[in-house]
Amino acid sequence: MSNIKTTAFGKAQYPYLMEPDYMYKSEGLFQVKLIVSKEEAQPDIDAINNVIDKEIEKENQKNPGKEIKRAPLPYEIMEDGNIKFNFKLRASGVNKTTNKTFTQSPRVVDHNLDDLPEGTNVWSGSILRVNYEPIGYNVASTGIGATLRLKGAQIKKLVQGSLGGATGFDKVEPIISSLPGPTEGGF
Repeated sequence: MSNIKTTAFGKAQYPYLMEPDYMYKSEGLFQVKLIVSKEEAQPDIDAINNVIDKEIEKENQKNPGKEIKRAPLPYEIMEDGNIKFNFKLRASGVNKTTNKTFTQSPRVVDHNLDDLPEGTNVWSGSILRVNYEPIGYNVASTGIGATLRLKGAQIKKLVQGSLGGATGFDKVEPIISSLPGPTEGGF
């Protein structure tokens, strides 16, 4: 039974949808933070909380009366009342059951459901929605929680940019100083 959910459209923050981020994980991590209004986020919050509740129920059946440790939620309520979800997907790894290596990536499509061309950069501020699977977990060091496994994204408004020649600057007109130049002898 598939447990794939689809969010409402929201604003992307720090998206790594076309290429994985290797900064903190050598196997690579596709990820995006998605900011959605509280009203539109409520069905996703309910789905995530249901997954966590099931994990708590399992733990209570195994160890009745034991205090439950809770992991951080995969979403946060921002100061303006909006909700920021954190979606992620490992780019590669080893399957624990089969012991075989794998690679995976989310499917990223445009408003017409056509795959985004290779080499397209999706920047923060893009408007998109996400397909994800909420996965519950119970880890002794972290506690009981859920992760939001990124399955795909649909881009409604694509924001792209360039690194401006890798400097981040635009050309400007120079200001010519009216100070006298060096004198004979250098100073």
